[in-house]
Amino acid sequence: MTRLLGRLAWFSVLTLHKRFSLHGLLKAVGPWLTVALMMTWVGLIWLGWWLVFSSHESAVYHPDSGTYANPLERLYFVGYTITTLGYGDFVAGTGKWQVLAVMAAANGFFLLTLAVTYILAVMSAVVQKRQLAISIHALGETPAAIVKRLEGEGNFEELADQADNLRATIISVGQQHLAYPILHYYHQGEPGRALPVAMFRLYQALTLVCHGRTSLTPSVRFKLQAALDSLESFLSVLSHDFVRPASLAPEIDAAWLPATIALDKSPEALRQYLEELESQRIWLAYVQKDGWEWQAMWT
Repeated sequence: MTRLLGRLAWFSVLTLHKRFSLHGLLKAVGPWLTVALMMTWVGLIWLGWWLVFSSHESAVYHPDSGTYANPLERLYFVGYTITTLGYGDFVAGTGKWQVLAVMAAANGFFLLTLAVTYILAVMSAVVQKRQLAISIHALGETPAAIVKRLEGEGNFEELADQADNLRATIISVGQQHLAYPILHYYHQGEPGRALPVAMFRLYQALTLVCHGRTSLTPSVRFKLQAALDSLESFLSVLSHDFVRPASLAPEIDAAWLPATIALDKSPEALRQYLEELESQRIWLAYVQKDGWEWQAMWT
């Protein structure tokens, strides 16, 4: 249900965004989709129990007059039963209908509890998602800036420490996206708070250093590679349900890459290496599906 509603809403709004650049409209999808999902859950439960109590004439009646309820009155009876309000102006028939009324009330109570728990969990995950994005963006506004700012004396120890500190949170956010697919549709209109932008830039920076610096110490390489593995696990969550890899590998301009003596390989060699990575097609599909352009990720 979440996937179906999410894909339909996101595809429609993303089509408008590509034409008119409406980040504000994309930001509204997540909250409204959550509300729509809750209403759909309640509506389906309501409809289901209404069909049950409409299956026989004696299922619902008025206790004062003894008359049987019409279809609209049965809908009213089911509504206040699943919300456990219990007005009492209509009651269930004897026997199995009374048992079914109790089951409907228990079903409604469980649903409302589940809905509140679900919303709280999603909101907590959204906050953690935003915090992770801000933490990564604090390292640099582009992959090249991250490399330049955290190269230190050429050993990249500071970058390794920062990436290692983020690793557990990256894994946690990835698993939250797997548990709550609706998180994919919580969009941030500012690049500095957008998780796809942040994750993309961190991945590119770590890949550049791991491949471009051959003389890293074992401890530094281990930390960088562990962070890359956590980002790869996030990519596997994306490709599991949210995106399909782009048909063609994206092009990378050598001018976007860091020109620093801390890296042993030239920008052209780094460009060729990056373009050959299969993961780049997934990153391209991800950033575009979140409403961003490939070039904007680098510059």
